[in-house]
Amino acid sequence: MTSFPISIEEILRFAIVLMRVTGLMLFAPFFSSQSIPSQSRIIFALLLALALTPVLPLNAIPHDSGLSVIAPLFLSEIMFGVILGLAASFVFAGIQFAGQIISFQLGFSLINLIDPQSNVEAPVFSFLQNYIALLFFLLMNGHHWFLLAVDESFRSLPVGGIQLSTPIMENLIHLSAQILIIGLRIAGPVIAVSVITDVVMGVIGRASPQVNIMIVGMPLKLLVGFACLSFSFYFVPRLLEALFSSLYKTLFSLVHLMH
Repeated sequence: MTSFPISIEEILRFAIVLMRVTGLMLFAPFFSSQSIPSQSRIIFALLLALALTPVLPLNAIPHDSGLSVIAPLFLSEIMFGVILGLAASFVFAGIQFAGQIISFQLGFSLINLIDPQSNVEAPVFSFLQNYIALLFFLLMNGHHWFLLAVDESFRSLPVGGIQLSTPIMENLIHLSAQILIIGLRIAGPVIAVSVITDVVMGVIGRASPQVNIMIVGMPLKLLVGFACLSFSFYFVPRLLEALFSSLYKTLFSLVHLMH
């Protein structure tokens, strides 16, 4: 009878790497997209774990392979990818929030589409802003940052040593607070122009009661809003570049804070 050529330590090493990658597949933008078939994401996670397995040294694997040791270990490794995925999803949530504000200001909040990434309804401008940001993120090779962070984690984090410390929670809370700031920064020009348009139309309505503001105001507000939105797209790449550059630093700072 021939012996099995793969040792238990090597199988456990592959499983640990797979758990870190699995956390990313659950929450990280682009990797967690529901528009990608589940079979494709599973195959990609297995191939990625197989490629990264040699990076993790065998001497870092715990010798005890009992269930009481392996179960908490796997949960800790999954938490690594979940934390990184949440950090990036907060940035995209802020961008989607900007689209919701724009849709509300321009009267498109009742027109929703099914977002294929999350399978939930989203306003049209939220849908547009999210995909523009995602395309720009991919052009910056942002999806590579998660893989680099996983690779870096094998050098700086011990197996099973990932902990939810106070600095990590403070960083996540700070990132969640950035949702409002990001949304207002992107939607700010449209908000300002729409408010000014409402004020001007209100003054015209008081000065000339014979003008039907309900008929004239909405098309004018749409025209001015679309013009401002088109003009603001010129500055969106710079803003997204700054946001994603900050996200790059945040991902690697979180990796080092998990120890």
